[in-house]
Amino acid sequence: MQYPITYWCGITKEFIYRKDGSFATEEIDRVKDAGFTLMLAEFDPETNLLVLDAAHERGMKVMVSDGDIYRAMSIPEKRREYLAGVVEKYGAHPALLGYHIVDEPNASAFDALAEIREMLAELDPAHEAYINLFPNYASPQQLGNPTYEDHLAEYTAKVKPSIISYDHYHFLKGAKKQKKTFENAREQQIYDSTFGGASEYENVDRAGFFTNIEQIRNESLKTGIPFMVIILVVEHGPYRNLTDGEIRWEVWQSLAYGSVRISYFTYWTPGMANTEDDEFWHWKNGMISRAGETLPHYYMIADINRELQAVGSILNEQQSLGVYHLGEMPNERYVQYLSGAAGPVDSVQGDKLTIGVFTNGYVLFANRDYENENDFSFRAEGAVSVFDCEDGEFIALESEDGVYRMTLGEGDAILVRIEK
Repeated sequence: MQYPITYWCGITKEFIYRKDGSFATEEIDRVKDAGFTLMLAEFDPETNLLVLDAAHERGMKVMVSDGDIYRAMSIPEKRREYLAGVVEKYGAHPALLGYHIVDEPNASAFDALAEIREMLAELDPAHEAYINLFPNYASPQQLGNPTYEDHLAEYTAKVKPSIISYDHYHFLKGAKKQKKTFENAREQQIYDSTFGGASEYENVDRAGFFTNIEQIRNESLKTGIPFMVIILVVEHGPYRNLTDGEIRWEVWQSLAYGSVRISYFTYWTPGMANTEDDEFWHWKNGMISRAGETLPHYYMIADINRELQAVGSILNEQQSLGVYHLGEMPNERYVQYLSGAAGPVDSVQGDKLTIGVFTNGYVLFANRDYENENDFSFRAEGAVSVFDCEDGEFIALESEDGVYRMTLGEGDAILVRIEK
């Protein structure tokens, strides 16, 4: 089974058609060649159907955005009519994974979202109603709840989503907050909370990445709803231009926690030149430029996705049993530090290490250092093999006097299997 890998801000309308007006299938190929298995179709219905057709031919799935979904949010008396029309347009297509409903809703929208999710489940039970949540650095005003835990609990209880999706952007730069007043209150809140962790230092890491994923994982375990993580790629506002090690760090830390899907923010570089939006966000360095050029992040992520697809497909068939850390993280809450065994591994020696333990003897070791290699060692009861992402096979690992020694690249991870 393919591990779902997707993105935000996909191919723009300007590039989904060629200059002669024909559909640009080469853009679909470019998405597939980067290792994505789940596309966005966020155009008019006719174009969305062309994307669905092209994705199906290439073995990919599609999440559809449609204006009638947004109308269903705002016009309750016509909600079922609008949603029935959306299902009629797309529901029978074999490439459809689900319908994009809304991004980062306030709790005041949960009742409406619950009704939309229930209606879609009646009209089209085979496909997902997709909603993405705020990160834990959102303000109570943004959340509509006093705490993040309250927000998660109310969301899962009322809306009952098929997947818990959230974003947390960790890597800041020394961008001072510019004084800005937005006409749109929601945009003002996003701007204020986003710059909340910025400082005068050249590069800083926002506290709370692990607190956030612990909060999400705990809610997932309580409710039985799987979760996914949206990670940062594009440079904008206070967020820096990420290295390969930093992107790998985001991906593998998320997978160590049991994320069943990964999304990247963003594929296409957002924004329009000389607009109010770009004046303060300064969007740059996505995977594809505004002009359609392939940027360095595209090639980095294509390499990462090949490994992610191989490892993720294995781990998505397992259950996450625990996540343990070596090395203190004083600004993070809820994390469990290793004391003794971590599932089938014992006597782990190292630092800045995350250990994700899964059923059937699978353990993912992830390097929390995105700038340096990381040496570590462990003991285990049973035969140890290490997964080779290139060959897709497990290779027996030899010990030295019962100790297994390994080295991780910057922000990287390795999957081992221990058979008793």
